[in-house]
Amino acid sequence: MTETDYLEKIESAFAWIEDRVDAWNTDFDRVLECHRKGQVLETEFEDGQKIIVNAQAPTQQLWLASIHGAYHFVWRDEQWLDTRGQGGFEAIYESHAKALAKF
Repeated sequence: MTETDYLEKIESAFAWIEDRVDAWNTDFDRVLECHRKGQVLETEFEDGQKIIVNAQAPTQQLWLASIHGAYHFVWRDEQWLDTRGQGGFEAIYESHAKALAKF
């Protein structure tokens, strides 16, 4: 994958997170916030817990970390998949977010 393709996929993943957080704030009357700094996106929950997602350009990976674990994803089969076979990025992100937000 070219660097441009990789960066577009990262941007799409970050936009997906921001859209999900906006929807959860509306649907569940929450105050969750997203903060971007370069290639790092933090989702902060009402109790101060965070999910941190960041791009790893040298390896063309997407990393996710929270108190529930850390994952490295590679782009394969038109999605971000965990390198240890734990599943897709979106499902894992939602699982961590729902546990932290308690909804």
